[in-house]
Amino acid sequence: MRLDKLPFGILKTISKYHLFHTNDAVIVGVSGGPDSVALLDILHSINTVKNLQLRLYVVHLNHRLRGESSEEDAQFVQNLSNKLSLPFVLKEVDIQEVARRTRRSIEETARAERYQFYTELSQKLNAAAVAVGHTADDNAETILHRIIRGTGMSGLEGIPVKRPLATDSPAHIVRPLLFAWRKEIIDYLGRRQMDYRTDASNAETIYLRNKIRLELIPILEKHYNPNIKHALVQLSQILNVNNEYLSQEAGKILKECAIENDGGSYIINSRLLAKQPVILQQRVFREILLFLKIPLQEVTYEHYAKILSEITKTGRGQRFQLPGGLYLWHEHGMLHFEKDAFPESCTTLLLEIPVQIPGATPIPPLGQLVSEVLDIKDVSLDEYKKTKTSGEEIFDLQCITMPLTVRRRKEGDRISPLGAQGHKKIKDLFIDKKIPARERDMIPIVAMNDQPIWVTGICMDSRVKVTPGTKKILKLSLRK
Repeated sequence: MRLDKLPFGILKTISKYHLFHTNDAVIVGVSGGPDSVALLDILHSINTVKNLQLRLYVVHLNHRLRGESSEEDAQFVQNLSNKLSLPFVLKEVDIQEVARRTRRSIEETARAERYQFYTELSQKLNAAAVAVGHTADDNAETILHRIIRGTGMSGLEGIPVKRPLATDSPAHIVRPLLFAWRKEIIDYLGRRQMDYRTDASNAETIYLRNKIRLELIPILEKHYNPNIKHALVQLSQILNVNNEYLSQEAGKILKECAIENDGGSYIINSRLLAKQPVILQQRVFREILLFLKIPLQEVTYEHYAKILSEITKTGRGQRFQLPGGLYLWHEHGMLHFEKDAFPESCTTLLLEIPVQIPGATPIPPLGQLVSEVLDIKDVSLDEYKKTKTSGEEIFDLQCITMPLTVRRRKEGDRISPLGAQGHKKIKDLFIDKKIPARERDMIPIVAMNDQPIWVTGICMDSRVKVTPGTKKILKLSLRK
């Protein structure tokens, strides 16, 4: 048995882009429409002829949007899988109800539910890939759709032939038909005498994607360029090559500029970054957003422009928020990205709170300050120094004048740091320690007679230090 021309071309795409390999478990998303029906038949043919020993699973999500027609679609796909002797998995979701509850569009909700279904199933079946039936026509329509809504170079890459199914997922979403045109697929189904379902909603122009396919593209083909779809796909292929190079260069720059990063934050040297071409600065920002798992589709050109403007400023810049719960601020040549930070309204301590001695003093939203009174005979100072954390400190109780209070910093605050001579402004202390300005109001200060004796986590005042003559110790611990 020989492969038809179209399956042979699809096999080349699978091999070129390493969409899956021999013995892989592959989920095939089948709606019942011509593209997904052709995809399933082609993959089954390739698997049989080339003996790839793929474990194919036919899956269908019933959106319950078209009443009896939706039920008939599900039954059609199940019959098709039975005919090919392939396992079938069905899930039903009331998309209308979910969209109402989540306040999202029908299209957005259907896509989200579909991909959640694929992700859950891929984990259960240990699948390497989820194959879906997007075609070259879909790619052209997507690019035009993005141009109309507004996009950048990355958006013009179009639909990827392969990408991770979800963040940190070992499975990939793959599109073996992405370089095949819909006309080729319809012709193939005709030669194979295969039936497929037609979704009546595809003919409704209330959706922008349908208007592009049914109205705009025919106008462009008739009056401007009969090969407009080919031109759009070619544009995406050119930009894919360009963007791959730019991403590689941005990765090199990011390594040079990165000061600190973890799963929820990133700090870069903005002075070094500002020396780079603007296009690479934008790509560096994009790489950071990807690292922090920020939805790129929600980040606009205006957001990028604002960040670019911010890194040209000196001193301390403003703090602003991007989509995905990302906060940015710029100061002293460092650009900070922090995800899920405290909102501005929560980043200040209460003005002044009396410290309960002994006992626990709540310090919203940071936690509590725990105080203990200890006899010097019960404390091994050598052992304490070995185990001490930045969130605790001990004081000579005889040098303490009650009451103590805990508060945020005040203008003009000074302290006499232990081990140093003279006094130092707490503002200068923060600058020396390179503590970001937005975090400074979150650092509790323990004060006596309104004068700081402990800047928590940083230093204590030498006036209240423990000495050989100390008899009683006051131990303070900041617990989150």
